[in-house]
Amino acid sequence: MKYFLIGSVSPASVCLYGRTSGRKVSVFVQSLFSSIQSAGKIILMLAICNTSCSKTPEPAENSSQRNRVVSSQVREQLLEGAISVLGRLDDFDESAAYTQVFDRINQWSHAGEVAPQWKVDPLVESLPESLQSFVSQEAIGLTTFDATTDVVTLRDQRWLADIASTVPGDAIEELDVAKRLFEWTVRSLAIDTDPPFQSSPTNPGSRWYLQGEIVLSGRASPAQRAWIFLELLRHAGLSGVMLATPSSDRQGLSKPWIPALISGGEAYLFDSAYGMPIPGPLGHGIATAREAFQDPAILQQLDLSDRPYSVTALELSSVKALVCATPASLSRRMAAIDANLAGGMGIDLAIDASFVANTAVASLPGEQTPDRGGLWLFPFEVLRNRLERGEVIANTVASELAVMTLGFSDASRGGRPSRSGTQKTIRPLFAARVREFRGDLDGPSGAKSAYLLARPSEEMIRSFAQRVPPQQAEIFSRLYERMKQDATYRLGILTLKEKQFDAAIDYLERMTLQSTPDGPWNDPARLALAQAMEATGRIQKAIQLLESDESPQRFGSRVEAARLRKIPDIEPKVSDSSPSALPKGT
Repeated sequence: MKYFLIGSVSPASVCLYGRTSGRKVSVFVQSLFSSIQSAGKIILMLAICNTSCSKTPEPAENSSQRNRVVSSQVREQLLEGAISVLGRLDDFDESAAYTQVFDRINQWSHAGEVAPQWKVDPLVESLPESLQSFVSQEAIGLTTFDATTDVVTLRDQRWLADIASTVPGDAIEELDVAKRLFEWTVRSLAIDTDPPFQSSPTNPGSRWYLQGEIVLSGRASPAQRAWIFLELLRHAGLSGVMLATPSSDRQGLSKPWIPALISGGEAYLFDSAYGMPIPGPLGHGIATAREAFQDPAILQQLDLSDRPYSVTALELSSVKALVCATPASLSRRMAAIDANLAGGMGIDLAIDASFVANTAVASLPGEQTPDRGGLWLFPFEVLRNRLERGEVIANTVASELAVMTLGFSDASRGGRPSRSGTQKTIRPLFAARVREFRGDLDGPSGAKSAYLLARPSEEMIRSFAQRVPPQQAEIFSRLYERMKQDATYRLGILTLKEKQFDAAIDYLERMTLQSTPDGPWNDPARLALAQAMEATGRIQKAIQLLESDESPQRFGSRVEAARLRKIPDIEPKVSDSSPSALPKGT
């Protein structure tokens, strides 16, 4: 058995950009090795092979011709092929895949008209002057695509579309679909306080991540949870907005509150900080904005003895509907792709922000005036911070996503060479996340197998560490330990979602909370374990776990614990745990 250093770490490359005063500013951090090394750290990537190793096989060779005349069928194939590649990045060398995607979409755009009927959405005028450069005619009116920013945008939207397609399962009704998407968001994205809804000198934040970075990391602030949830709603064919309450600050900006599903003329309330939909009257169903306005007891359900809920019923008479949009989703080029993609691709890249705002305002209590609709500033704040504080954010992304770069030989292929004759390697944690996004869970090429591969034994980690210089061994070992902890926690979340409660409890309790008492996933593991305990009838244990929560979601946990106190303990249920999902080793 031989060990080799692999230098390619493109999956966590960081794209930081903006358009200001007619000048496009791009910073592309090419590899985690260089970015983390500059911060005094070292990242290594090992592949275990039985024979010689080389980089992951590249996609098929692409053409550099730009203006050739192509048939409508070929043009359609170019576009669909580009989007398909982005959904299977675990199968490709990412740098080569991005090059292919960029080449194909530009061939496509040069071969025909690009959204000739497109117009700038009137709502862009509602943005403050400091953010107007992101939605200038030059920024969003271009018909050509950027090799870094646009390809990353398409990648992120492909992942979100995959999640929105697989998570609802057999749900049909809009509210049921939204509930499942929200449950996925809360369960898959452990809560964090960084970044805030808006940066300030006292709280600048550093995790100003793009959507793909958020879902890869598995952590999100309330603002980021709301962003991902609203994006998932859009890809599922539903409408959602960020609700905001009036603010007393001198700038007159509204204060973002919670996301809402707009369905059937109503706005259904989901609290991303508390991690729960707001219960309807008498605790049944999901409350709407009108119900919460008419019945003060609905929001008072979220009051705690030492902390009243942050919003009152009276404030809902003037609550605003802020549309979740980005410069990309408002742009001509993304509208063109949207109009030309076949429905089966399941991706929604453009948004009619004014239409969504008008529909949302009509679902709110109080006087329905046009000024109650607007654009949510948070996605634009992400871009502004990445532009102005690029180095800080690049280092933060690189450090947090470092575990995504660690690689082994692909056990699912038994170490066999690919068709190109090269040895295929796998970055197990990255592959597992991408496969989970698209719902590929079982079998040798599923997410579960990749997560299990990301859990090397202690002996293997020690063996790896012996093959690097002594001064790097400790850092190297910690990184592999982190990957193992991440994979173990993710297996717990995955088996919980599949209602394999015995397996979930073992991963979350014994192999996470007990194995690493100070581990990075202990807070979300405790909350997930409480769900498993409730599902198996151990109500008192679930209450204890919720009441011990000290995470930013602790207020929602206390509300949930109060609900559970009304439910008696019952005999533990026996879950139907699939052998393929049960823990293997330690």
